[in-house]
Amino acid sequence: MLLGNLIGKSGTNQFSFLVKENAKKFMYIQVKHPEGYTILAQVVDINKTNDETTAKCNILGYRDEAGILKNLRTPLEPGSEVTLADDEFIKKILGLDTEKNGAYIGVLEDRENIKVYLDLNKLLTKHLSVLAKSGAGKSFFVGVLLEEILERNVPVVVIDPHGEYSTLKYPAERKDTLKKFGIEPKGFGTRIMEFSPDVEKNPEARALRLSNKNLTGNELMHLLPAKLSGSQIGLLYSALSGNSELDLDQLTMSLQAEENNAKWALIHIIEYLKKLNLFSESYTKVNELVQVGKCAVINLRGIPTEIQEIIVYKIVSDLFNARKNGEIPPFFLVVEEAHNYIPERSFGEVKSSAILRQVIAEGRKFGLGVAAISQRPARVDKTILSQCTTQAILKVTNPNDLKSISSSVEGITAETEGEIINLHIGTAMIVGVADMPLFVQIRPRKTKHGGETLDIIGTFAGTKVDEEKTGLASYMPEDEGLIKNKKEVINIIKPKVSKEDIKLLVDKPIKTLKTLLVPCALLNCKEGNFTYNLLLNLENGHVVKDYERGTGEQIINRLEKLSEKENKIFLAMVKQKEGFTAAEAFAKSGLQFSEVYDVVNGLVKKGYLIKTGDKFSFSNTVNSLNKLKDYACYEKSEFVGMEYDEKKETKYKLNEMLDFLKKYTEVTNHKDCYLIKYDVEFGK
Repeated sequence: MLLGNLIGKSGTNQFSFLVKENAKKFMYIQVKHPEGYTILAQVVDINKTNDETTAKCNILGYRDEAGILKNLRTPLEPGSEVTLADDEFIKKILGLDTEKNGAYIGVLEDRENIKVYLDLNKLLTKHLSVLAKSGAGKSFFVGVLLEEILERNVPVVVIDPHGEYSTLKYPAERKDTLKKFGIEPKGFGTRIMEFSPDVEKNPEARALRLSNKNLTGNELMHLLPAKLSGSQIGLLYSALSGNSELDLDQLTMSLQAEENNAKWALIHIIEYLKKLNLFSESYTKVNELVQVGKCAVINLRGIPTEIQEIIVYKIVSDLFNARKNGEIPPFFLVVEEAHNYIPERSFGEVKSSAILRQVIAEGRKFGLGVAAISQRPARVDKTILSQCTTQAILKVTNPNDLKSISSSVEGITAETEGEIINLHIGTAMIVGVADMPLFVQIRPRKTKHGGETLDIIGTFAGTKVDEEKTGLASYMPEDEGLIKNKKEVINIIKPKVSKEDIKLLVDKPIKTLKTLLVPCALLNCKEGNFTYNLLLNLENGHVVKDYERGTGEQIINRLEKLSEKENKIFLAMVKQKEGFTAAEAFAKSGLQFSEVYDVVNGLVKKGYLIKTGDKFSFSNTVNSLNKLKDYACYEKSEFVGMEYDEKKETKYKLNEMLDFLKKYTEVTNHKDCYLIKYDVEFGK
């Protein structure tokens, strides 16, 4: 079918043609080259005026006699005929003409007759990343892939933070959409083995337990949900020395015999770990998780994030060691929410980071492939993404995430980056299957999808309301009242004063004494060779100096009311500690001189600048931005198990605060933590 003829400038990578028949974006076309072979190209843009329609195309290449995909060395001839590419030619050029060892994931966008297969031999040993914004269909895609893997009896282990993948047991309920893709509903039943540390919240799962035997000092330190001091590390190694088979109970007894008072905090941490009921002599064996033809779903729904890290570290470590020793067969590891378990180093290390990096770096030698799935690509370790030879990228709109994808994934151009934003739900850009990115309409699932968005309105439609019941008791079980304290491991900056100290210090009767957690961020900063920390209160926006009250200086929003021109002057001259003239401001701000003079005088009137002779300097109200080091925080945060009454609301967005502060200091790292405040109500 003739679509048009080449017009204008023709290169070896791109060309345009005048459209005579209907053409649309992503359409595959073919053109005869003067040297006798036929090239495949794809429409990437359509432009229409009153008189004509033109299509811009990217050249994908041609196959030589040996079947090798080649790029053009010489351009196409202007006026050459452009025709619609036939299915067999597309399959030949893109390398989609084989189903051998292939996982059927969908059809080529705009070509429903061309099925797309992922090479499972390549995929299962050389890693996959699945990247998409929330709700774009990443877990749906992974479900499709798992169906294909299970059809070939390959063992799978899934780290599932939200309990989405246990629905692989059940067949899909709708058949009409499946017929179009040539598939039938199918559930995998008992081949899906669900495990969970909390079987009360996940009643269909088997109990997941970790081994408490033969823990080395390094492994135990890694497992503990807190950062240990030097004296605590010394105590731990002392207790472990000479005991090759020490478990947690024996360790506690050994520590109690020590004379160092640092033992009590360490014992508290170990007791907390024991109370989690994760460790047992009757632990889950690695050969229970990795079985031929079965998928082990590690359901972590309802488990605190810091505990999830411990579980993922221990399971992955044991599985990897067992695979290296040949104790279990080759298998495929799926890690959902990978940004929580393998974060970019600038977001801090978590307990599972090191082992997952090792598995992805070395796993292919042992037949262990990994799928890293994330809705926040910017937060995933970049080395991890770069080691994935196949990527499935669905709709992504966050600029930071797009930038991360572009820098980590080969074959992503500025044009394809723009297409990622505009992808339809259910369409994925697959990189690594062919020599260029493919746009694929993902097939329906044979199994029931467990990641649907909850229909809030539909859930309560038609519900009868008992208007006689009022109060909190009407909405919650008796044992889950709001007054009940919550106990968890929290990263806090310890207060100088405890609850007990307050009770001793005050001479008034205390009616209530509540522990409040104030959300904060601890920043690692650098100015020249000087490094320091800043503590930001995310409830009130202060850079904190008073750690008991959580107050300091509200410097973050001082420039909110500045005009665009005033802000330009401010940012251009803020580092001029000795003052500046209007001429210097003119040279650095990019404004007209007449504008500069009016702006700086306006800043004087508002109290931001002080004028002395012909020089301007910043007033004390904003000069603190040049003195951020004066707010250096020397307090350390640490994880402790504690009870509290309330977590205060985060009112300031950390990203916005960081963007502001990065103009005045280099922020190298940051982590979330809490300040403790006490709310005291006195009695009569």
